Amino acid sequence: MPDPYDVLGLPADSGDAAIRRRYLELVRLFPPEKHPEKFAALRQAYEDLRDLDTRLSYYLFETGKRETIEAIIEELACRSKRRRVPLDTLLKMLDQH
Repeated sequence: MPDPYDVLGLPADSGDAAIRRRYLELVRLFPPEKHPEKFAALRQAYEDLRDLDTRLSYYLFETGKRETIEAIIEELACRSKRRRVPLDTLLKMLDQH
């Protein structure tokens, strides 16, 4: 499976707005009628990254890149008024399930 950030041409620390904006730009350049294979790849990449939950799932289960997971957790913490849970605690919780 190709890295969705590479497919969309974005850095791994891109946020929701940047991902959506880039996806829409590329869909205009590669409409499904003229570029069905490219559009399918773009759509899959966008589905993998469209929100924080799917991005976190992708990186936890597909790549496990710690620095990207930390960036996503930091983004979640900024959106939430709750105290940030340390990454190590989250990973231990995942290992227990």
